[in-house]
Amino acid sequence: MPRHYNIENVFDAALDRMIKLYEDGHRVIVSFSAGKDSGICLELCIIAATMTGRLPVEVIMRDEEIMYPGTFEYAERVAMRPEVKFYWIYANQPVVNIFNRQNPYFWVFDSALPEDKWVRTPPDFAKKIHEQNIQGLISEEKFPPAKGKNLYAVLGLRTDESMLRKMGLMSSKGYLTKGKNSYGTYYARPIYDWSDGDVWKAVKDNNWDYNKAYDTMHRLGISRHKLRIAPPTLSPAAIDGLMVASKAWPQWFDKVCERLPGVRTAAMFGRRSVEPIRKLGETWKECFYRTCISEAPDWIAQRSQKVVNYVIRNHSRHSTEEFPEVTKCPKCQMLSSWRNLSKIMYMGEPFSMKVKVDVLPYVEPEFFREGAGTWGGKPTW
Repeated sequence: MPRHYNIENVFDAALDRMIKLYEDGHRVIVSFSAGKDSGICLELCIIAATMTGRLPVEVIMRDEEIMYPGTFEYAERVAMRPEVKFYWIYANQPVVNIFNRQNPYFWVFDSALPEDKWVRTPPDFAKKIHEQNIQGLISEEKFPPAKGKNLYAVLGLRTDESMLRKMGLMSSKGYLTKGKNSYGTYYARPIYDWSDGDVWKAVKDNNWDYNKAYDTMHRLGISRHKLRIAPPTLSPAAIDGLMVASKAWPQWFDKVCERLPGVRTAAMFGRRSVEPIRKLGETWKECFYRTCISEAPDWIAQRSQKVVNYVIRNHSRHSTEEFPEVTKCPKCQMLSSWRNLSKIMYMGEPFSMKVKVDVLPYVEPEFFREGAGTWGGKPTW
């Protein structure tokens, strides 16, 4: 997929994109996470809105309760800026805790817990909403645009971080999405062509405020390209960050560990804590039946049994060989060996990331807590 370079620098190009949206009279809402990319989008929107007489810039952020220290402090500084109209919301929504085999969810500012068990409390000006789907935070119903104009959510998406993001943006043929989502919102991705270096150069050159958690993470050995601000329990990829966090913010880390089972084990033992371990002389098939069915929580055992029944039946349709231990069957896709099957199903595959949804449906929040509801489609957080 070729890149096309032009004379204009990425800063001016991104600023021009936002100026155009403001000049055309569209309603623009910055989707803010307190990370570096959404922070850059915010600053560009402030410049563009100032130039076009469209201040204040509307900004929305959903509070996730548990983020690295410095994150919500930065968000509060942004909320106090006179150029910004800040919508700080929370929804008591379920968030993934991939490190807990018993229950892969926790609930933000959980009303079932006393407040002193929360990692932190939301600010006084935060507003509770009932919308669980994150895409529904910015909708035409909540933020109606002027007649004949569109509603745009500004995202800090950069194709430098992911080939899938690059492919998605190329299919849109530009920084704006072709159509609106089910909530009536279009997406604008003004910094899609920025690199990590562009982000930090803009921060330094303009003396912009940013999340100081990045400084701590980088000082303790996380490279510039791996600096991420997100809920730290979404993926096993967050384990390296948790290891650093345990040293950087020990009091915060202890409170997170009290709140979320499995986090301390993950920080101590790394990926071994979320993967099956074979016993001496044990085959991967034996390991699967032991770790994913016999010794697993009931919900994982049930899902694992359902998947293995499907895999064996599907494999027998195209091969007379036994399902392989390690060498991957080329026609079985991701579920191609007992080893792969064990690693995928050890944590229950609750969100059907590697197994087809029609084979293994999502595990809805309602399954673990009565009254918690369902995603109403693909899980979002």
